[in-house]
Amino acid sequence: MNVHYWSSRVSRKYAFVIVALLSVLSVAPAWSAPILTADGVTGGFTLSMFANNFPITSSPCCGPLGIAFPTSGGVMVSDYGGNVRVFPTDTDGQNAASIPVAQNYGSGNGVGLAVAGGIVYMAEQSASQVVQLNNNGTLNQVIIGNPPGISFATGIVANPANGHLFVSDCCGGSGIWDVDPIAKTKTLFKGGSFDGLTITPDGSTLYAEQGGVIYGFKTSDGTQVFASPFINGADGTALGFGSLGGLIFVNTNFGDLFEVNLGTLGVTNLVTGGTRGDFVTADPNGSLLFTQTSDIWRLTPPSGGCIGNQCTVTVPEPATLALLGVAFAGMGWARRRKLTS
Repeated sequence: MNVHYWSSRVSRKYAFVIVALLSVLSVAPAWSAPILTADGVTGGFTLSMFANNFPITSSPCCGPLGIAFPTSGGVMVSDYGGNVRVFPTDTDGQNAASIPVAQNYGSGNGVGLAVAGGIVYMAEQSASQVVQLNNNGTLNQVIIGNPPGISFATGIVANPANGHLFVSDCCGGSGIWDVDPIAKTKTLFKGGSFDGLTITPDGSTLYAEQGGVIYGFKTSDGTQVFASPFINGADGTALGFGSLGGLIFVNTNFGDLFEVNLGTLGVTNLVTGGTRGDFVTADPNGSLLFTQTSDIWRLTPPSGGCIGNQCTVTVPEPATLALLGVAFAGMGWARRRKLTS
């Protein structure tokens, strides 16, 4: 979520002026809605809107960012203006303007959200802090305060292996930090400016965006084990599972969402035509929630696949597949045709 990169673009500068004028006239800005590409349709994906009408902070960039699923239910969403809301249900077609703000943390402080050990944590970019939230979105306590803080704390992900948090500095260059939320300590994991983070279910590999490239690092010693091709405006990331195993999904600042093959490094554009994208968050139901300028959209994969390490995909045993493969081949093709229609 590199705010400096986007705010430097002339076209965005003029967009800010338009938004300001429209707000005076009490008219909602008409942002472009993302659509599936031909590859997205062929792949069996579907696209729907989770929620719209989030407030936009025009200086420097953004609307909704962090998304988390509290143990008490619902969907917690932060935005760059510092607002935290909790949607009571995980259903599509909701209006953020109708959801009360639980608490405002100040401009630039509603950034990444993560859940570790059933507890929600949030990165505060402007304050350079990491805080713990209650399930209703209000402040519980400060975990890493400033000073010493974490400069431009932006991306945040829980390490399932030990309950720690990885927190990225998007713009100051201090790096990715390993935060122990219980001891309230931070240890440098990798130097540099990084953005969106995701991690494997066993906590062995951390993926992070830097300069349009998605890098993979061994969490045991920081050794680099993966580097994607350059993706213009790359930001948030999420891993695929089931039939989508071996893939990583990347949201971008330019309204596109890509699928990257971790083995072949092939890049496929699944969604296009949107506006600014930042983070992505895997829904426990197997879909992907990804942010746009003032909206959050849902990418639902075809049957047998899911996105994110919170979801569970039941894969039949090889023997069962062998016995049923021929009998269900026709049914499978018909189902795929239905999903892509």
